[in-house]
Amino acid sequence: MVLTVGTFNLNNLFDRWNFAGAVEALANGTSSVPATYTFDDEHRRRLQLDGRGKLLVSKPVADTNRIAERLLAADVDVWVVQEVENMDVLREFNRDHLNGAYPHVMVIDGNDSTRFIDIGILSRRPVGGVTSFQRVFHPDVPTRPIFSRDLVEVEILDTRGRRILTVYGTHLKSKFVDFTVADPVAAAAESQLLRQRQAETITRIIAARTTSRQRYLLCGDMNDTPDSTALVAFEQAGLVNALESPTEVGTVKTTVALPPSAAWTSTFKASGQPRTFDLIDQIWLSPALKPRLTGAFIGRRRKLARDGTDHDPAWIGLEL
Repeated sequence: MVLTVGTFNLNNLFDRWNFAGAVEALANGTSSVPATYTFDDEHRRRLQLDGRGKLLVSKPVADTNRIAERLLAADVDVWVVQEVENMDVLREFNRDHLNGAYPHVMVIDGNDSTRFIDIGILSRRPVGGVTSFQRVFHPDVPTRPIFSRDLVEVEILDTRGRRILTVYGTHLKSKFVDFTVADPVAAAAESQLLRQRQAETITRIIAARTTSRQRYLLCGDMNDTPDSTALVAFEQAGLVNALESPTEVGTVKTTVALPPSAAWTSTFKASGQPRTFDLIDQIWLSPALKPRLTGAFIGRRRKLARDGTDHDPAWIGLEL
C-alpha cells in the first residue's frame, strides 16, 4: 500500500465577512453607520480583530478556489495544513471547495492569539488519536508555552483501525519582523532563538513518545531552511529530510531565473536584495520510515509571487 502525506500552508484560511468599510468609518469618527446585512448561510459569522487591531476577513474567493485546485491536483491521502482559523472553516472548505474529498477533518485551537491560525488535518484514511502539545514548555522559557502555534500528533489508521503511521504537524515561529520595532536585528535574533527552542522541544517530545523502529514523520511550515542553525535539532535527532531531491509538478511562468534545485516552496524578494528560494515547508522521516520513501514532490505555483497562497505544497509517497 502506498500512502501519500503532504504539507500545505493555505495562507489565512479565515471564516469572515468583510465589514472593513463600516469599521473604518467608525474609526474615523462617524457616530453611526446604518447598514443591513443579510446572511443566507445558517453558519454563525462574527467580527474578529487580530492582535494588532486589524479586522480579520475571509480569504478572497479566487484564492480559496485556487488553493483547493492545487490541493486536489496533488491527490494526496493525508494533508497537514497550516493557517486555518478553526474547525468550522476547514469543514466548510472541505465541503464546498474540495467536494468532501476528505472524510476525516480535524483542527485544534492552538496558542496563536494574534493571527488565530491553527494546524489542520485533512485525511482520506481513518484518523485515530489527535494530540496537541500546545501547553509544553522549554526549560529555558518556563513562563510561557514554547509553541507560538502548536505541535500536533495524529495517528493514521488502516481500515481495521490499526495504526500505520504517526504524523507530527507544526508551524514554527515566523521570520517576519515588524518594521515598527526599535531594534529589528535583535527581533530577528529572538525569533530565530524561538524557532531553535521549538525544534529542540519537538525532538524531545518525539523521542519520549517513539522509538527508532517506529514509522513516523514530522512536517509543516518550519519558517527556516533544513540546514539552518534553528533547525539543527532535527538532523541531530536522526530525522531524514525527505525533500532533498523532490520532483516538481507543474511549471512556474516567470522570466526570473529559478534555482537549479527544485527543493524550494517559498520565494521572497527583499528591497535591494536578490530573490531567495527556500525550502521552509518540510517533511522529515524517522529512520525506520526512510526505506519506505517512494517519491517526493512539490506542486509548483503558476505565478511566482503567489498562487492562492505564497507557499507551494510538498508531499511524499510511502510504501507501507
